[in-house]
Amino acid sequence: MTRRPKILFVKSRSMTSKIKGTYVSLGILYIATYLRKTLSATVRIINTMWDDDNPLKTVLDGTREFKPDALGISALTAEAFLAHKIAAAVKSENPDLPVIMGGPYPSSDPERALSDLNVDIVIIGEGEETFKELAGVIMKEGPRWKEANILNSIAGIAFRDGENTRITAVRPPIKDLDSLPFPDWDLIDYHRFWKLGKCGMATIGHSYYLPIYTSRGCPYNCIYCHQIFGKKFRARSPENVVDEIAQIMRRGVNHIEVLDDISNFDQKRFNRILEIMLERNLHPMMSFPNGIRADLMTEDSIDLLKKVGTGEISIAVETASNRLQKLLDKNLSLERTWNTIEMFAKRKIFTRGFFMLGFPTETEEEIRSTIRYAHKSNLHLALFFTPNPFKNTKLYDMFTDAGKMPSDTRTIDFEYFGSPFNGSEVSEKTYKRLYYWAYAGFHFHPRRMFRILRDRPCKADIPARALGLFSNLVSFRRLKEN
Repeated sequence: MTRRPKILFVKSRSMTSKIKGTYVSLGILYIATYLRKTLSATVRIINTMWDDDNPLKTVLDGTREFKPDALGISALTAEAFLAHKIAAAVKSENPDLPVIMGGPYPSSDPERALSDLNVDIVIIGEGEETFKELAGVIMKEGPRWKEANILNSIAGIAFRDGENTRITAVRPPIKDLDSLPFPDWDLIDYHRFWKLGKCGMATIGHSYYLPIYTSRGCPYNCIYCHQIFGKKFRARSPENVVDEIAQIMRRGVNHIEVLDDISNFDQKRFNRILEIMLERNLHPMMSFPNGIRADLMTEDSIDLLKKVGTGEISIAVETASNRLQKLLDKNLSLERTWNTIEMFAKRKIFTRGFFMLGFPTETEEEIRSTIRYAHKSNLHLALFFTPNPFKNTKLYDMFTDAGKMPSDTRTIDFEYFGSPFNGSEVSEKTYKRLYYWAYAGFHFHPRRMFRILRDRPCKADIPARALGLFSNLVSFRRLKEN
């Protein structure tokens, strides 16, 4: 390369989301930091989730001022609408600027992402090494970088080759996660984020928080999951994790969100992280918003979580039907999960459960059994989701084969709450009635209300949270974006 590359990263968002929370995009931050360290790149990040007014103007102003060599856009499926609007706006002013899209949406459906001629490249899966190689090619080859024979040598991407979408070889995941540099938090104005009162993925209220990954990948084969980080569990060493926690806390952080898919897969390692934190007298409030694997959790781990200071634990149960547990390839032990919930409740650790209602072949009795499991449990909070059949997952194939995939699906439909994916055997009317009963029967219980007030770390915003829950999440309002 003749000079250092300049890369602008943009995190997209939904323009009409039912979910009002915002979060720090850790994936972009990891890639941006990696490019800084390995290519001496100059990088900037725009998070449109922090801009409630005119995100297109924000991105265009940033592009004009920064003059990047490439634009990277990250999006979930429900955020795809704005991601494509950004690509179109930028290309209208800079037709030769490489536009690269990554994240769960293009990784799961690269054909759809690349049907937009404003998107040049899709990164599939883990992005650090792929983006580094792609940035190097862009800088070295100049206008030739888009030639198929050049792009075909880069693993982990998809691109247009004439009228076809070409997907290159799968890029091997990064084995040594300790080799990755800690995210450079100076790349974003997280203090402004805190001042705006923004919350992360946890539901414990406003706090000075930052997120971390302690591992990547999940060895389970749940048919509804994206596979951004692959199906092999890769873990950072406990010492490396705690070093980052200590570094983050020196920034004034009092709350850390662990975003792993399955942070406790290696229970010995999980415990060792907590033990080192205690040895070093590190006591941030810890939350696990993506969930832990409940049937692997042990009582000694829960005691350590309590000693460190855990604000919230999420447990993904999904269904109380053993038949569906097998059909979904989740194979969760419902009995051990119940016992884990009881152990958290005994220690007054705020615990929320995730459930899904509406799988293909699911009967009314199976839906009711899942709702009863939640209602009878000692969870503090329960969220009931509609299954999302993302493209290139087995769940998508199941919906399609059952004739349950809506013909008018839009990307904004993939928001989980009240989305139009009832694949079950019950009518839409019955499904909605059961969905409402699930939420109302769980949360309007005097004992549960008392436990929420007693155990939730932040109590001041409980009324606002409750209003948001029942006005937004418990709704089958079909969203539109414009």
